[in-house]
Amino acid sequence: MPELHPIAAHSRQSSSAATMNRPAPGESAAQGAAGRNAEFQTRRLDEELMNALVVEDSPQIAERLVELVSIPSRVEVVATAATEDEALAACDRYTIGLAIVDLQLAQGTGFGVIRKLRAAAGSSPVCIVVLTNHAVPALKVAAFEAGADYFLDKSKDFATIPRLIGELLDKRGG
Repeated sequence: MPELHPIAAHSRQSSSAATMNRPAPGESAAQGAAGRNAEFQTRRLDEELMNALVVEDSPQIAERLVELVSIPSRVEVVATAATEDEALAACDRYTIGLAIVDLQLAQGTGFGVIRKLRAAAGSSPVCIVVLTNHAVPALKVAAFEAGADYFLDKSKDFATIPRLIGELLDKRGG
């Protein structure tokens, strides 16, 4: 089985969560807890983390991408993968909302990963960003045909990633 590289989860509990169970003045403990639990659950659904996958065979670039993509309480990188097999296993294990995919990997290519992400998404939105050193027209066309949403050149578009993520979060209401 391919080795997945999970990323430590960010805490989803806010500092005010400890006060959620205290009743407000004039209400019973049951009334207060029920109302606040419903409010808390609604807030948790609205603020659910987007799972991200980084598919990159260079450990240094993968680490930098994890730093760029991770936004506490908004975007969590759930796995990194250096090979196609590792990435496909991550696709089976997690519901991915954002994937940064290199095309040239230590084993396989990013094209299979893109196709798998697109097929697995079904009605769930997924944003697939190709980030490659091989930004030639033929690969760009192939990446879009496979299902990529964006095609970026590592040498000049790396800094675009935070803006793309911000736009994605704005579109999804987060």
